[in-house]
Amino acid sequence: MKNRLEKENSITQKLRVVFKAIQAHSKKIESACGLSSVRLWMLSEVHNAPGIKVSELASLLSIHRSTCSNMLGKLEDKHLLKRHRSKSDQRAVRLYITEEGRVLLSKAPSPEGRLSSALSKLSPQQIAALDNAIKPLVDALYYNEKAALTPIQSNLPHSQI
Repeated sequence: MKNRLEKENSITQKLRVVFKAIQAHSKKIESACGLSSVRLWMLSEVHNAPGIKVSELASLLSIHRSTCSNMLGKLEDKHLLKRHRSKSDQRAVRLYITEEGRVLLSKAPSPEGRLSSALSKLSPQQIAALDNAIKPLVDALYYNEKAALTPIQSNLPHSQI
């Protein structure tokens, strides 16, 4: 039993390193530009793909479309991006960065998160092994399907994820 407890403690400590790295990066981004790291990433993706649809952006960020739309509201309130509805299909909303958004993005740190950066350094075999190894833990923690599609620093209450 002691060996299992030691392994559980080791896993907990490693997960703390991951969470603290994500939190530190988020705080650095927010103090540098006033946006959360996810919102900065959103703005960057809109800049890189002018006219992107909300659903396409949500897919790129691996978040739910409604979460994406709600988060875009804050960027729009700050005049960093604008939404345009298609005249032919009012459901189709396209996103464009504003001049204020371009200025902020030019002065902001890279939106790439430390987790994304670290994962990109792993080999395909390491990614597959990590994916397989973490699945039982995720299954044991699982709230509902929205949990996987909500950014870590989301302001949504836990009852909604």
